Amino acid sequence: MIVNMYVDHLMPHSPQSAEEVWMATREHPKLFSDAANRIGLTPSEYREFRTRLLDGQAVFLQLPRRVDAMSGARHGSAYAVKNAVMLQPIMGWRVALADGNVVYVPQICGNISLLRHAAVAEVAVPKHRKRPAYVAHSYYHAPTYTPAVAEQPVDMAPPVEQEAAVETPPTVAQAIPAAAASHPVAGFFFIPAAIAGAIAGFSHTSPPPCAQGSNADFACKK
Repeated sequence: MIVNMYVDHLMPHSPQSAEEVWMATREHPKLFSDAANRIGLTPSEYREFRTRLLDGQAVFLQLPRRVDAMSGARHGSAYAVKNAVMLQPIMGWRVALADGNVVYVPQICGNISLLRHAAVAEVAVPKHRKRPAYVAHSYYHAPTYTPAVAEQPVDMAPPVEQEAAVETPPTVAQAIPAAAASHPVAGFFFIPAAIAGAIAGFSHTSPPPCAQGSNADFACKK
């Protein structure tokens, strides 16, 4: 299943500045502190993140496609998606922390995300290694197998409003004479069935595919 972060957003509106992100952390302190904890930020790292937001140390740029963790919110509770891969190029803010970790905030949703040691990797200068001298009677060591961490795709696009591909169900007033006209003799017996079918057509709404995001009830079809 593709997680739709546009639907499971932390901020109700797309922020236009880093100051708006900071203001949201102030207005919803529990939600954002829970989100920070879920993605792996320590309390001191989260305080540093908020301070750097306010001090103008957030850089607006295109975010990396993969992060170690991205927060989301569902029914007012924060959660985290591990090893999240964004399906679209997304703009947002980059806040580098003193320990080398980097917090990213996608502009479209305000969901704080973490990429560990990203700042350290950016400033690291590759070193030329010397070829090791050949040693006779050396022993072969089999490489240690490290299982790959499954990537979780996340969508940032608004849910697509699909146009109805099927004919609009008739109203109750339309269904009754239509049923009676098609069965003039037994039309009386078809009237209750017509009413029931029309009411069922009004009361049932199929949820959209998960690839297009959740609906208003946070439901989608896999």
